[in-house]
Order: sequence, then C-alpha cells, then structure tokens
Amino acid sequence: MRDEPLPFRTVAGSGRAELEIKRSRFLAVAAPTADEQAVRAVLGDERARHPDAGHHAFAYRLGHDGEIGRFSDDGEPGGTAGRPIMEVLLRESVVDAVVVVSRYFGGVLLGAGGLARAYGKAATEAIHVAGFRRMLPHILMRAVVAYSLAGALEQALARAGLTIHDIQYTDSVSLAVPVPAADEADFLRLIADITAGTGQVEAGPLVYLPE
Repeated sequence: MRDEPLPFRTVAGSGRAELEIKRSRFLAVAAPTADEQAVRAVLGDERARHPDAGHHAFAYRLGHDGEIGRFSDDGEPGGTAGRPIMEVLLRESVVDAVVVVSRYFGGVLLGAGGLARAYGKAATEAIHVAGFRRMLPHILMRAVVAYSLAGALEQALARAGLTIHDIQYTDSVSLAVPVPAADEADFLRLIADITAGTGQVEAGPLVYLPE
C-alpha cells in the first residue's frame, strides 16, 4: 500500500521587512524556493542589494517535509542569526522557502540574546508579509475519449470542480486533469459513467497546486 501524499505549507510570494534596533538595521526577505539553485539566486540578489551589509544570515527548508535544510550565521556569533531564522521556518511549518536577513551594524553591541531576537523578529515579519499558501497533492490524470463525448465530459468536469490542464486532439480527445489525490476513484467513476466504460484513463505524475 502506497503512502498517501500530504499537503504542505509554503510562502505565497516574496515578503520584505526592516527593523532598526540600537542603530543596527535588519533587512529581511522571505521567498519561495523550489531547490538550492533558487536559494542561491535569492541569496545572491540580497548580497547585491545590500553590498555594504556586514552579514547576510539565512535559513532555508526544501522538500515537502523540509528534509533538506540549512542555515548560516554568516559571521555573526554562533547560534545568534541563522538558527533563529530556521526556528521561525520550523515554528511556521514553512517549507520550499528561504529567509535572508542582512544586517548593517549600528555601532552598539546587542549581545547574543539581542541578536537572536532581532534576527528572529525580522524573519517572522518578512514571512508574514509574504503570506502563506497551502499546497495540495494532485494526480495528473489523462482521460482519452471519443470526440462525440468530449463536450459532455468537459461539462461534467466543470460541475465536479475540476480544471482541464491540457487537451490534445488526434483521432480521439485526450484531456489532462489534475485530480486531488484522495479523489482518484471518483474521477475514474466519472469517466466510466460519461463514456459508458469506453473512456481510457492513465495516471500521470504527482503535482502540487494551491488550495
């Protein structure tokens, strides 16, 4: 028996926040990232945006369970920057996302506790500005039906709240439809009912779509 795919939570888009604490400025960005290449791109953009910042601490979690994760203090005292940012990602249950916090030193030492609170607060505010998006697992199902049945099938799919991803016309009509992972059996019955058992259905890849 296969494991059922589970939903996951990520950020809805990019979000920015800025804090000033004892003349130190903390500029944070949270962004969705599908892989480590995207993480590096966000980090590179922030270093270019804030070239005079003394530190660019970051944390990221990738994979639907956050199985890939890393954080960096980028020269701040150990545990005062990257780890607090990672703790925000964990607390908010966010994956496929990166947070970068760039710091301009203001001349006043904040202490380990002060730094950790500042980095954590900046990360939290950036994530909340970005907002959250719940991603649900779907199976990309492809149904192949006769031309005479295509119109009725499209109407039935619309009534069922399903969206056609792609249509191909050859000697028959092939429709690709993302189906919620728990509803595969219902989709098969729908196709069988509309086509009187003549329709063909093939299960494709797992895809995630916003709720």
